[in-house]
Amino acid sequence: MADTFRSVFDIIGPIMVGPSSSHTAGALTLGKAASQLFQMQAKKVTIQYYESFAETHLGHGTDFAILGGILGLSTEDPMLPHSLKMAKSQNIEVNFIEETDPSPVNHPNTATMTLERNDRRIIATGCSIGGGSIQLNVVELDNYQMTIDGYLPLYFIKQNNLHRNIYTMTDWYAFFEKHSYQLSDIRIFQENEVEWVVLYMETPPSEKMISEINELAFVEEAILIS
Repeated sequence: MADTFRSVFDIIGPIMVGPSSSHTAGALTLGKAASQLFQMQAKKVTIQYYESFAETHLGHGTDFAILGGILGLSTEDPMLPHSLKMAKSQNIEVNFIEETDPSPVNHPNTATMTLERNDRRIIATGCSIGGGSIQLNVVELDNYQMTIDGYLPLYFIKQNNLHRNIYTMTDWYAFFEKHSYQLSDIRIFQENEVEWVVLYMETPPSEKMISEINELAFVEEAILIS
């Protein structure tokens, strides 16, 4: 429990439109995380529901919540129940699929979100763990799949390993220690000349840290999910 919920507000959940912190607020956070990974407005959205999500998404408002997160709405936004109409007005194709197979990540509140626009696509699988909190389990970026199994915030950093003085895991720990920040964990996924570094964080980094990371010569992309 201590590793999952950091405060009483993680258990109670946020102020929200909808009947359930797990099926509404958590679903919105899943959609928001997918949108942050995509970094632009999707023109096609496919949501695959598993287990409890597949059985109850209509009655619990999961559809409008997860899509609202993708559209950038907050949990208390009065427009949240109208997110499907908003997507239609923006010519966004939306498909919801009720999967009959068990959750691929062994959690009843699981969704796989595929966001597409032209030749760009990301896929994110995550679960709503209660109180509006989520876990991201599997992420596909640049056609490269990564098993994350991490709680927010997460920092995805794409670095070119052909560049001189690229940061190793030790270097990333030292970078944050310099800013008096303790990382929870680091995972590095490598394919050819590209590495995705995933930083597991307790709180979002400061604007100063974000600015310094973006200025590193070998960093091609940096995506904060919070």
